[in-house]
Order: sequence, then structure tokens, then C-alpha cells
Amino acid sequence: MPSATFKVKSQPFITRPGARFACSLSGVCCGDIHGLGLVTQSEVRTLRKRDKLAVIYNEELEGFCMRPVEGRCMFVLDDQKCGIHAVSGSYAKPAGCRRFPYGLIRTPFGGRITTEHRCACRTLGDRPPLNVADAEFSLRDQRGRLEADSDAPKTVLLAKGRRVSFAKYVEVEAQIIARLNAGERAETVLAAKALPKLDASSWAAIAAEHIGLSDRTSGSYAYAWFGDALLNLSDGHVPPKRPRPWAEGFERARLAGSEEPDPEAIYNDWIADEIWMFRWLSWGPFDVARSELVTRLAVARRVQSWMEKEGVHPGQAAAEAVMMCELAAEGSEWPSAVATITRDPSPAEPLALSVPVDLERQLRAAGGLPQLQAADAHADVLKKQAVRAHE
Repeated sequence: MPSATFKVKSQPFITRPGARFACSLSGVCCGDIHGLGLVTQSEVRTLRKRDKLAVIYNEELEGFCMRPVEGRCMFVLDDQKCGIHAVSGSYAKPAGCRRFPYGLIRTPFGGRITTEHRCACRTLGDRPPLNVADAEFSLRDQRGRLEADSDAPKTVLLAKGRRVSFAKYVEVEAQIIARLNAGERAETVLAAKALPKLDASSWAAIAAEHIGLSDRTSGSYAYAWFGDALLNLSDGHVPPKRPRPWAEGFERARLAGSEEPDPEAIYNDWIADEIWMFRWLSWGPFDVARSELVTRLAVARRVQSWMEKEGVHPGQAAAEAVMMCELAAEGSEWPSAVATITRDPSPAEPLALSVPVDLERQLRAAGGLPQLQAADAHADVLKKQAVRAHE
């Protein structure tokens, strides 16, 4: 009998329960995060028409990027707005600038809208629930086309020797996100421990790689903070005092909010998005992903504690730490490190596939149970498709 066809689509749009964002002009995303780009050849030509010095070649990224001036894009105005956007509109900006912090993943149920946390506006300030219309405007090009960043897989490897359908994975994922939204501590939800055993190298060596990535940009300082914390966790390293990259932008975003940010809410929101965006899929099974997330979370907590000792507000310190930890995941060093995590035995505890009874009330309060019911509905849709395919 024929098997059910696994088809993905960009619409309808699906947002993660609990995701919030509104640009408050912190200016952080326009800073020198190693490179402002990459930009395409056509974008290079357009930018150079505006200013012949607008673009530089970045040897590390092996491509062209926007030129930073005093740590930020040369087109940023004094009020933190984009000078290109102000004069020529959103579509005149490079695609990477226009889309950020949004992303799109095609799934059998529609397009997952994802958000990056490498900006203070994503983690701090008064952030309303994610606006689908705003996200769609950013994700469509000037011709109205949607370009997805990736496609959901037909099956997901939960652990070595344990592969499930995407529909079944959605059920597991929905429970995890619901528990995070309910306020349960992230380490408990992920059921893993930091700094798992490695098949090669060592956590100290991995930390040293990040510390050594020095090019005097704000991005390199962030890598150094990340490496310092990782080395402290693994070997008790006492770090030197370093500049806090983008401190002014994070301060601006925090002060724009009506309430002081809660570190635990920031961490849970970040972890939920890391799972939702499938960054981890190319790194290995989900149990490895849970273990690496707990490791980066431990790094974030250590960075937060150091910043608090410098007088930084706990919520702002957590937000700055999250940006550093997300930036580290975008580099080549961290995925290479994750690839060496021992998979047998599993680096994480088995996940329960049902909602704990004692969490039901919290999940209802946090809007988690509707998400679980939606996951069940998605699974039912796929089952019905499979039945029709066999008829």
C-alpha cells in the first residue's frame, strides 16, 4: 500500500505560544556582531550607490557585510532608526535586516514563525504577543514571496535508536513548551545536566576556542564572556574584567518597559524558542539538544551572576547573557563541540510523553493545554491523511 505523503507548507502561519516581540529601537541588532550581514551581490551594488564605503569584505564570514562605524551600522541614525528605511522604506534594506528577528520554517501544518534573541527588543521591554501581520511583512520580499529558512523533517530522532514521526514530536514539544510557559525551571523541563561527557576534546578546550576569537568587535567580546563562563564551569577559571558588549542598548530596552524583567521568564522564553526554531536538528538527536541547551543555560546563569556583581539589574543581565549564548550557537565552534557529546549512554533523562498531573492547573493558567490539544489535532490530521492514502 502507498505511504502517506509528507508535505510541508508556509501557510497558515503558526506562532509559538508565549512568543512576544516589539521593536523598541534598542539598536543592538544593528551593532557589530562580528559582521553586519552577509549581504548579496545585488545588495552590495545598491548599498554602494548610497555610499561607496557602505560595504566591506569580511574574511571570517567570507562575504560582504555592512561597514560598522563606532560599533554599529553606518546607516543607523541618532534616534536608533535605520537611515535607509527612513528615506526609502523597508524593502530598500538588505533582506537580512528586513527579516530580523523573524524566521520561517515550513511544516505539514503551516509556517512556523521563529524569532532570534540576539536583540534586546526580543527579551526586554513591554513586548506584546508576536504580531503575525508584522512578521509576515518582514518575511515577504518586495514581490510578495515567502522564503522559508528550512523545512520540518519527516521524522525526528529523540535519542539514539528512537525516531518518531514529526506529528509525534510535536506532541512532545508542545508539552515541553507548555511547561516552560507555566514557569517550571528550564533545567527540570529539559531533564538534562550541563557539561555532558564528550567523545573528543574537552569543555576547557572548547571554552579556550571561544575566548581566542578576538577581533575587537562587540561580537568577539561576547564570545569571550561565553568562553570565560564555560571555562569557569569546567575548570574554575577566574576571568579578567571585560567590556559588556551592547550594554547601552540593553539598558535602553529595559528602561523602556513598564515592569522590571524576570530572569527565569527570559530564560524559559529563550529555551522555548531554541526548541521551536529547530536550530538543533543538524546537531544530533533531541536528547543531545536538551543537554547542550542546559549547558548554554548554565553559561548564561554564570554570566548573569558576574554582571549582577557589577551592579547590572538581574533581568538585564540575563538578557545580555542570552544574547551571548545565542550568538555562540551561530558560530562554527559550538556546533562542532556539540557533535562530540557522547550519545550512548544518552546525555539526558528520558522524556515523559504525558503531562504530569500536578502541572495541569499551571498549564491551563499559562495557556499550555490548548497547545497540547492543538498538537493532538495536528496528529489526527496526519493520521486521516495516512488512512486516505491507503484507501
